[in-house]
Amino acid sequence: KAVVSTQSTGGFEDLMEELSVADHEEDVEEKEAEEKEEEESVENLLFHGHRSDLKWCMKDYRPPKYTYVRYRIPCAIREEVLQSNRVRRVISMLCKQTGRSQEQLDTEASAILEEMGHEFSMTILRCIGGLIRKIFKQIITEVTVHKEGIKELRRLSSQKPLLLIPTHRSYLDFILVTWLLYSYDIKTPVIAAGQDFMFMKGVGALLRRCGAYFIRRSFGKDKLYWALFTEYTQTHIINGDAPVEFFIEGTRSRTGKSLQPKFGMLTIALEPFFDARVSDVAICPITLSYEKTVEENLHVRELMGIPKPKESTTGLIKARAILDNNYGRIHVKAGKILSVYDMAVGKVDRKVRALVPRAVIPSVHPHERSFVNELAYKVLIEQQANAVVFPCSALAAVLLAHIKNKCWSVDICKAESELMWVCDLLIKLGCNLIWDKKQHSQIDHVVHMLAPVVSSDGGRVYVHKSPPTTDHLSSSVFRQCNSLISLGRRRNEFMHIVIHIAIIAKILFHPKSRDRTLNQYSRLRDILQYEFIFMPDSFQSDFDRNVQKLIELKLVSFSNNVYKFIDMKVKDFLVSLIDPFLVTYMDSWQFCISYMPRTLQHSQSLKSLCTRIQTYVSVLYCEPYLYGESINLNVIENSILVLAKLSLVSIDKGKSQVYCIDPFNFSNMIREFALTIRPITAKL
Repeated sequence: KAVVSTQSTGGFEDLMEELSVADHEEDVEEKEAEEKEEEESVENLLFHGHRSDLKWCMKDYRPPKYTYVRYRIPCAIREEVLQSNRVRRVISMLCKQTGRSQEQLDTEASAILEEMGHEFSMTILRCIGGLIRKIFKQIITEVTVHKEGIKELRRLSSQKPLLLIPTHRSYLDFILVTWLLYSYDIKTPVIAAGQDFMFMKGVGALLRRCGAYFIRRSFGKDKLYWALFTEYTQTHIINGDAPVEFFIEGTRSRTGKSLQPKFGMLTIALEPFFDARVSDVAICPITLSYEKTVEENLHVRELMGIPKPKESTTGLIKARAILDNNYGRIHVKAGKILSVYDMAVGKVDRKVRALVPRAVIPSVHPHERSFVNELAYKVLIEQQANAVVFPCSALAAVLLAHIKNKCWSVDICKAESELMWVCDLLIKLGCNLIWDKKQHSQIDHVVHMLAPVVSSDGGRVYVHKSPPTTDHLSSSVFRQCNSLISLGRRRNEFMHIVIHIAIIAKILFHPKSRDRTLNQYSRLRDILQYEFIFMPDSFQSDFDRNVQKLIELKLVSFSNNVYKFIDMKVKDFLVSLIDPFLVTYMDSWQFCISYMPRTLQHSQSLKSLCTRIQTYVSVLYCEPYLYGESINLNVIENSILVLAKLSLVSIDKGKSQVYCIDPFNFSNMIREFALTIRPITAKL
């Protein structure tokens, strides 16, 4: 019996071992199949189509045409805008209000349209495209494109008017989108661009012939300009001449994070749908992820308060040194295309506009405005969901953690080990991270992508201190700021993935009940609403989803209605990501409660107030305790804007008059905030 038992036990163990080996082999095969499928679904845009740049320029370009398009040359478009009902009504109204003649206003309107309108030329686009392709091959390693989204975009381009809404991190964004559409035989867009580019000699004219139409940065209460701009944008959507491209963030993000949406352009673009002049509009969010942006150094300087150099052709020529650098990889993904008709069901009643007389220019109804706001946030959330994170962002977070402990250099093996740990954690949390585990060492490439702030030598990774010139900050404090803000920008590229979890980690510095955790989560989320993108009125579902994720990953436990963070290493890392913002807000508010004007008569501009706070913080802290965010003007400004949102501070529309209106509740909020974010605030 003993022999039989031993033999049967040995056979069972062998069988289990064979089964485990088979399961492992099956898992490996599945992973290889998934990787192969993913490789087949992407393509390098640098070598799409003809390898020869000249043949690529001269290729047979036949994009699908919108079903109801009416071919119009640029001057015919401008003439139709000038004769449109909206423009004629506004001109007639201004004649009565200002006493000017119709001929004078017609002349002014024609001049505005000449200044604004594009002069699209396919010949110029082909030539510029070939030059851009050649330059990109020199400075970019690869431009990865997801083909599935592009195929869907091409299919819908003949069925519905298209709005293309890319992320905005670089001047290269609109160039990349036009290049992408031309490469895949999709009608190239007309692009709403700022007037800054128009004054660049030669460059402005070339951009105009590539489809850019130029709009003023602000035109306030200029009713004629509003009417012309609105009609010019809408006529392209109604007639389907070309997709309309604009940036919902309004301007480039200097911080590496998505900016809060601007609703004006989207409202104008959707008005033809509200008026039932088009049956549907398709919105395509496009995410452009850069391993390294060409303007990175300029963005850092702007965040420190150094004015942005004016766009000029001379400046562009001087910037030719970028041709000697390599900026790594770019990842492009066209997200899920949103149908405005489907999303508006039950939210927008188009019959309301049908009751407005044609002689009256309809205003935007509250339910339409609410719908536009919700849609804008959905576009941003979709853009973030498709964003790709590169390992250099993870290394930036690792180095910032060491700098906080006064270590400006790290052993390269230790840095690589911690980098792999952070990358694995980000992947578990749902981050789209480009991380090739087959490659034995990526640390050299990652360090190169963080240059010149970071370098490696003698088996160590170094973070360099490079002081720029400033007028209002002491050089002793400012020596480290360039590096800190630069690394902070890179870390911010994955903050949209971890922000909800980081808030929860910050709250759970000791076990708390569900209700208390939820209340504090809601409070911190409201405070950080200008720093990160949160879907309005969704804090309950966001909280439940992220807490459940933490529980599934066995990072948090939940028993007896109490949450407890289990993995302290992960908790400390997550808290280190959010602390710089919370500490900066605390410092900013402490300055405001003491020095902010409390009457309109003594008010000051928001820009001036932020500069004073920046100077105050630079003097307040010695080197080891200073975060890059502490003197980041964008973060400081957001800390003031949220006070206005909470009705504690008054800020006029032009941001020229800022003063405190409720100091008592302001003081109470600071005390409550300090209790929420302890223990770090108490330590400082």
